[in-house]
Amino acid sequence: MRHLVTQFDTAVTRHVVELPASLHPFFLAVTALGSPVATMTVGAVVAGWGYFHANLRLAYSGAFVWLTLGVGSIIKLIVARARPNTAYAAHLLFDTNSFPSGHTSGSTIAYGLLAYLAWHLLPQPYSTIVVVLLLLLIALIGISRIYLGAHFPSDVIAGWLLGAVALCIVIFVLRPLT
Repeated sequence: MRHLVTQFDTAVTRHVVELPASLHPFFLAVTALGSPVATMTVGAVVAGWGYFHANLRLAYSGAFVWLTLGVGSIIKLIVARARPNTAYAAHLLFDTNSFPSGHTSGSTIAYGLLAYLAWHLLPQPYSTIVVVLLLLLIALIGISRIYLGAHFPSDVIAGWLLGAVALCIVIFVLRPLT
């Protein structure tokens, strides 16, 4: 199984890093939007908005962004997968493990929650436009982590899955808008 994951990671990484070098500044900017600071800020704003508008379900939903990042950090400690051997990964501020991608899981829950709220609270066609842009941002953040050399593709997929599971719990269990 590990061999198949390695083959998959190698094949996908080869294609992603073949993207033009001129995209490097773009992917640096995109990856910054997926940073824990950015996604935790989204979670805090949603939680604060819910709290001050007496919607505890919405407040808990915002807090779920933080919980998702915490669960991802625990998984990183358990799996203890090293990051790719790249110049970008070697110069990261914090020496953390690779699996799952925190940028990807955090952006999936944070921007997915914003997409859910936009879909229900904004009028058409604005809600559709915002949802499409946020979903595109989530995808680009994951791709940026591979392009920059911070993660293997399987780390990114695991991050998307973790974030998607958390988002489903928020939408179908917490139901922030009920």
